[in-house]
Amino acid sequence: MGKIKFDFYKNPNIKSENSKSEYHIRICDRQTIGTKGIVENIHMKSTLTSVDINAVIIAFQDEIANQLGQGKIVRLEGLCSFDISLKAKSGICTGEENSKEIELKSVNINPEKEFMKRVQKCINETGMEKVTGKHSVTIPDEKVDSLLNEYFKKEKTVTRPKLQELCSMTRYMAMQQIKRLTNSGKLINIGFKNHPLYVPASGSFGTQEK
Repeated sequence: MGKIKFDFYKNPNIKSENSKSEYHIRICDRQTIGTKGIVENIHMKSTLTSVDINAVIIAFQDEIANQLGQGKIVRLEGLCSFDISLKAKSGICTGEENSKEIELKSVNINPEKEFMKRVQKCINETGMEKVTGKHSVTIPDEKVDSLLNEYFKKEKTVTRPKLQELCSMTRYMAMQQIKRLTNSGKLINIGFKNHPLYVPASGSFGTQEK
C-alpha cells in the first residue's frame, strides 16, 4: 500500500473570522478506484466470485435507494447513515407547494464513528509523507517574472494551469499572479474571458518594444 501524499496550501483569506490557520492540508496525487477495482480486491481476499460480489453491490444500491425513496433513514451499522433532503422545484419555498412541486435536494451520507476509527487505523498502518512540491511556499513576484522570462524564450503563450505548473504553486496563487501581471500590463489576454490565453506585452519578458 502506498503512503498518503500531502502538502500544505496557503488559505486564500487568512483574515476571515472563520479561518484560524494560515494553511490547510490537501492530499496530492489522489487516484480514484471504481466499483470494478473494489470488487476485484474483495474477490482476492475471499472465496466469493467477482460476479457474485458485483451482483450484491448492485442489489445493495437498489435497496438503499428504495428505502431512501420512502423517506427512511438508512443506517449501515459500522459504516454510515443515509438520509435525504428536499427542496421546492422553483428554487423558492413558499410553504404552499404540493407534492408535485417538491423534488430531491440531496442524499446525505454521514460516516459512523466506528468507521472513522477503522479508516484512521488504516492511515496509521499505511503512513503519510509530504510531497516534494513547494505549494506551501509563497513565491516572490520577482521569481515568477524570472521563470516567465525563461519560459517565453521558447513559448509564445501561457495559461493559468501552465503558470501553476511552471511555478509549482496553487491554483489560487496562479490566479493572483495572472491578475498582477495583467493589471501591470505585462501580460495580455488574447483569448476569451472564460478561456483566457496570455501573451507577453510589448517590452515584457524579453519581447521587443514596438
